[in-house]
Amino acid sequence: MRPVFVDPVGSSPSYLTRTFQSGILIRFAGWLEHAVADRRTRLQLGRLGDDGLKDLGLTRDHVEANLGNYYSN
Repeated sequence: MRPVFVDPVGSSPSYLTRTFQSGILIRFAGWLEHAVADRRTRLQLGRLGDDGLKDLGLTRDHVEANLGNYYSN
């Protein structure tokens, strides 16, 4: 097998640039999807009554602290 040499001065082929950019877009879309799911979960927990939170092992203080952290960012 021959060694592969990379020219650091030359520009990368365009297909590598497109692949890199689509990877960034895919990671951003995944991050955005995760952020939306987290927000939805926090809001649903905020709507639960005390009995529903008790079933999950949470208290109103835990939920409000979590919502406070979310809204302070």
